[in-house]
Amino acid sequence: MAIYSFWIFDKHCNCIFNREWTLAADTNSGTMNSKQNEETAKLLYGMIYSLRSITQKLSKGSNTNDVRSISTGKYRVHTYCTASGLWLVLLTDFKQQSYSQVLQYIYSHIYVKYVSHNLLSPQDFADNESEMRGQGIRKITNKKFLQSLEAFLVPMINN
Repeated sequence: MAIYSFWIFDKHCNCIFNREWTLAADTNSGTMNSKQNEETAKLLYGMIYSLRSITQKLSKGSNTNDVRSISTGKYRVHTYCTASGLWLVLLTDFKQQSYSQVLQYIYSHIYVKYVSHNLLSPQDFADNESEMRGQGIRKITNKKFLQSLEAFLVPMINN
């Protein structure tokens, strides 16, 4: 079981957080909120959005049919969508079946505690009209959030 990257997208298609680990042996390796990952973020969001809209059309209006994981030959993409339109995405190896409880824990115990309940953190990361169309540049930089997320995910990286 290996975790490769973690992403958070807001309701405006903006990637408001990303963390990528490049070496499994070194949990400090990789990038966080890097500009290099912008194209990857757009592709990842587009793939999830497209598959989600296809499943909603095929299920004829039922909201119970939602995309929770997408598998490829080498990777598995795990998704968790909140009622506010926030998407948490975890990219792992193919072997792990479900990380939905992990993503739900990250949202309810880490994101809500350190970002939503923080009065200094914006509730909406889109600053103006152009940022409401996937062009946002604001990222989550709360140190407590970053530390808690790292402390929670790092033990799972090498398992």
